[in-house]
Amino acid sequence: MNKVKKIFTIILLFSFIYLLFRYNFILQKSVNDAVLLWLNKVFPSLFIMFIINDLIINSHILDNLCNLISPIFNKIYNVSGTSLECFILCLFSGTPSAAYIIKEMLSNNSIHDEDANKLISFTFFSNPLFLYNILSISFNKFITLKIIIIHYITNLLIGLFFMKNKSNNNNNNNITFKNKENTKIINLIPKAISKSFNTLLMILGTITFYMIISNYLLKIIPLNIIGEVILRGILEITQSLNILPNLNILSMIKEIIALSIISFGGLSIHTQILNIISDTPIKYKNFFIGRILHVLFSTFLYCLTTIIIYS
Repeated sequence: MNKVKKIFTIILLFSFIYLLFRYNFILQKSVNDAVLLWLNKVFPSLFIMFIINDLIINSHILDNLCNLISPIFNKIYNVSGTSLECFILCLFSGTPSAAYIIKEMLSNNSIHDEDANKLISFTFFSNPLFLYNILSISFNKFITLKIIIIHYITNLLIGLFFMKNKSNNNNNNNITFKNKENTKIINLIPKAISKSFNTLLMILGTITFYMIISNYLLKIIPLNIIGEVILRGILEITQSLNILPNLNILSMIKEIIALSIISFGGLSIHTQILNIISDTPIKYKNFFIGRILHVLFSTFLYCLTTIIIYS
């Protein structure tokens, strides 16, 4: 079986290399389009938000809040340790940075294996400013905010779905946070800027890679505009949401498609998460199930709120 997989992989790679030479113009166009997309839509919104998020995380301004409501959070979601702190840090850091935070807190014994496997399922937060900017191209402000809010609230519902998985360490529900060194924000800014640039460069590489893959797939298998949006959304959400305005369909269907694409996250994010947690007890299966539930729950919430608003 392994030999068959190896042969299939070799054939696939050589076929792709052939396509790169055969349709070289697609490669050049893909790279150019990816850089322009990143420069015009991704960088302006994510750069400043990454810096703000990093300052919030490293200045520890939320520690008192975490200390106050941590016992309630741990009881509701059946987790232990500093799971609330982890959740809030993920809320501000977004994805895939959230996976790094969970992995780091697990390695520091701040949370347990069971907690990490729950948290990885319901800490999938796309950057709100990025979503606002790219969704505003297709929708008005009300619908844009509606999609973003549903995307965030759905994580809380997914957490309830996983709460039945018992943690063997719930004796740590009453948390006392360690005193952390207060660093002046002015001293944190240079590191925050550097970290933001490094993350954005990784995002640029990801967008470029999946732009190339999707464009070559569309060359081999021509699809209509709906099929193209869905294909690009399965691979990487930025390019899919960018061409969403081209869909000439009922607005409600377009909104559900946008919400589903955001909720699933694209294989781009999935591969990054898989790489981050590969050497940990955290199971990718929980992240994947979380994304499927994210699509289902967010669609249900969207339909429910739409019925309530327009009834």
